[in-house]
Amino acid sequence: MFFSTTAHLHHRTLLPPTATLADANTVFANHDTLLHLDPEIVSYTSIDAPPTSAAEHTNAETNWYQVTDHMAGLPAGLWDTTIKYNISITPIENGIRRHVSATLGLEQESTWVVEEASAADLEREVAVDGEGKGKRLVLVEDIYITASRVLMGTVKGKCESAYPGIHAKWMQHVVEAGKETTSGKTEQVVV
Repeated sequence: MFFSTTAHLHHRTLLPPTATLADANTVFANHDTLLHLDPEIVSYTSIDAPPTSAAEHTNAETNWYQVTDHMAGLPAGLWDTTIKYNISITPIENGIRRHVSATLGLEQESTWVVEEASAADLEREVAVDGEGKGKRLVLVEDIYITASRVLMGTVKGKCESAYPGIHAKWMQHVVEAGKETTSGKTEQVVV
């Protein structure tokens, strides 16, 4: 479509030395936690797959939700400050795929995958406290956005400004999951 455009955002966040893939998968399986990572969420409800959902966004493990967000900072007059949209969450190997369908043709496909950190990921680490020598894990988020040219700047800006806080909250949940499952065990399980 002439008035639509696309964007791809890529984020990599190094996980704490004690983070394990099992702990990350525990958090990925908790959709309530995942949905509440959104700083603007008001509420959500579980729904059946919408009849217009594309086959590639649906399988037996996909869960669908209608989310209500309070969206401050949208271009005046384009959306109310409270919007509703549909989101699907599908488990994939070592992560999840999320698909958002919102008003005005906004489509957002994102994957969150945990993998072994690369040397470049480790070099970006600012403070090394000597803990967790050896292999580390990284959260890799890829976001593909299709939106009108009028909305794209706002949508991209919201994604870029929110991701550090969202990833930090997600990591807190991973650390807590590790505390609950290890009960004092200090061994690290990696990919």
